[in-house]
Amino acid sequence: MQEFQVFDWAEIGARIREKRVFLCWFIPVTFVVVWVLSFSVPTYFSSTTALSTEQMRADEEYRTLTLNRPEQFDLGLAPLAYSITPDDYTELLESSEFICRVLGATVMTADSSFTGTYYAYLATQYKYSWLKTVKRAIRGKKQPEAGEELPPLDPFYPRGIVAEAIGLAQNSLSCDVDRHSKLTTITAKAQDPLVAAMVAQAVADQMKLFTSEYYLSKAEETYEHLQEQIAFLHAEYQEAVRQGDEGYAAMLDQAYSSFQRQAIVFNAQLRYCRSFTTLVNASVPTEKAGPHHLALALLATILIGLIALCIICRREIFGNK
Repeated sequence: MQEFQVFDWAEIGARIREKRVFLCWFIPVTFVVVWVLSFSVPTYFSSTTALSTEQMRADEEYRTLTLNRPEQFDLGLAPLAYSITPDDYTELLESSEFICRVLGATVMTADSSFTGTYYAYLATQYKYSWLKTVKRAIRGKKQPEAGEELPPLDPFYPRGIVAEAIGLAQNSLSCDVDRHSKLTTITAKAQDPLVAAMVAQAVADQMKLFTSEYYLSKAEETYEHLQEQIAFLHAEYQEAVRQGDEGYAAMLDQAYSSFQRQAIVFNAQLRYCRSFTTLVNASVPTEKAGPHHLALALLATILIGLIALCIICRREIFGNK
């Protein structure tokens, strides 16, 4: 029959009491050391902006066009079946090409000590933790000086400083889309409060520009398709009239009028291409968002203390007598 080991809590307690002097200085020293080391991690600020996605506009345009047309005529509106949805906007922040757009935005620190692109800020002004600094020194990585010429941004084959800046930007940005309301919340973190707000606004502006360009190009394709159909029907109608085919000419005239009506409606709707409406503007944060030094020190001290207790009571716990 298998025997289950039962801890002798009295013996474990006695073992801990034997080491109480060690624990009395080890735990406070650990807390102080972790507390001091946590301050070597640069603080950061967080800024958010909220955008409302006008997701139903394209569907309404499609319904307007299809409900007004006679059923026997095919307007060929396949381009309106857009392939991008609000849930896909979060993927933009994983795109190096989109991140390079954001890196080109102009930012300024709160003390006005730096003014330049977000790319230059990350390359020359970003502060690393002591551990990261040691690793960079071992690998021979050197941070460029302010004003030093930087390699051009290449989203397709990023290397060196460019790849590092893209990685820092991606880790500092996040986008969340509400499942029901499709409210898009953009959060930007930076080591300077003004930079955090300006980057959050830059992401929102670039996202608006991207979606507007995408949907406007789709709408223009559809409008051009309608114009081609109108020109084709007009030519066919004139040919039917010339040949005296009144029945076919009447059908073509009805289709021609329907296409013209849809083109007028769609052209009016082109100015309202799908985009975003800003609900919450990015603001400059007044309080730090992290790191939380006290929570970090307490958690690390508890974990290290538990490991120390397991080492002290290893014989009682694991039965290695």
